[in-house]
Amino acid sequence: CYRFPGTEGSVVYNSDMFGMFNVPDDRKAAQVALATATLSKSFQSAFNVVKGSVPARTDVPDTDFDACGKKGIADLKAANEGGTLFGSLAQGYGAPPAIANAYKDVVSKFVHGQIKSSDEAVKQLVQAIDDAR
Repeated sequence: CYRFPGTEGSVVYNSDMFGMFNVPDDRKAAQVALATATLSKSFQSAFNVVKGSVPARTDVPDTDFDACGKKGIADLKAANEGGTLFGSLAQGYGAPPAIANAYKDVVSKFVHGQIKSSDEAVKQLVQAIDDAR
């Protein structure tokens, strides 16, 4: 459970989602029961221990988590409190699709050598994001 160098203090998140369909009234109670169970502290703990991730809720005890899970929970809490919790661009949380795609296009070109310098990449990134807005 090591952080990528230089990223200490920041957390990029994505999340699992459970969708519900519009159903007749006689089936809504089952959906409420599922949502209630899914959001409970006990489910959040059990689900994330097995998955190797951290709970979406910040009030879930870390008792059942291993050392990496405990660190992840602490890192998430600190990033949330410190304003350094960022949504993943890859999962659609960090920016609208047009801006995320502009970012990915420029970074991909830079990584693949189509943009020769970091200065040029920065210029193109600024322009691409401005254009996407």
